[in-house]
Parts: sequence; C-alpha cells; structure tokens
Amino acid sequence: MLVTGDLKCLHCGHITARWVGPKGAPLTFAGLRPLPPGTDPAAPVRCGRCQGPVYLDDATPVASSYRLRRIQRLRQQLAAFDAPRRKRGRAA
Repeated sequence: MLVTGDLKCLHCGHITARWVGPKGAPLTFAGLRPLPPGTDPAAPVRCGRCQGPVYLDDATPVASSYRLRRIQRLRQQLAAFDAPRRKRGRAA
C-alpha cells in the first residue's frame, strides 16, 4: 500500500517536501515528489532549513490510478480466459 504525507522537521517544524512511498519504507529521496535533481535516491532526507531529522506528517493511503487500472485489466483478462471454460462446462 502506498502512503503520502508531508516531511516535517522534528527541530524547527519546517515542511521540507511531499513524500510518496510504500507503507513502512524509510524516508529517502526516492520518495520525494518531485525528486530534486542531482540527489542520491537512497540517501535519507534531512530538513532543508536546519538539517534536522524529519518525520512523515499526515500520512494518508494513496489509491494509485495506474494500479487500479492494472487490476481491472487483469480481472477482465481472467474473466475472458474463464469464459470459454464455463461455456464448455455447461454444454458437457
């Protein structure tokens, strides 16, 4: 499950960025939206103002439209795959 929220500094309260990533994942630059150019995606995020530690504030689940469309397509493919079997099962 994906979550999104604001990265807030524990020291000064500054909101550094918006973060999106898997639930329970470490707060790295890879989850920042948008990703700052020239940063190491695996590096932990620090406050942009005082370099203090940050935490995920107001974390909410994200329903990714891409993932929902993919799930719908897979369900349609499975239904289409099972349709001939059902017809054969009824006729036999």
